[in-house]
Amino acid sequence: MDEFAFRKGCTYGTVLVDVGVEAGRVVDVLPDRTSETFAAWLKDHPGAEIICRDRATAYTKAVREAAPNARSRR
Repeated sequence: MDEFAFRKGCTYGTVLVDVGVEAGRVVDVLPDRTSETFAAWLKDHPGAEIICRDRATAYTKAVREAAPNARSRR
C-alpha cells in the first residue's frame, strides 16, 4: 500500500497492491489516505496477514485498530 496524488498537492488516495501470489495486482484504490478509510477497508476485508506500508502514522493507526494480528512491514 502507498499513497498517490489524484491531483498533486491537492487530493491524495491510497492504492492497495497484492504482493503475494498475484504480485503486483491492484486490489483496491481508496479515495483518501486517512486511517479511518483504511481501517474500514481492513474491517470489510478480514484476513490480511502481512501489510507492507510506508511510515505514515495514519496507516500505522489503521493496522493497529483493524488488523492487530497482521504483521506490518515498512
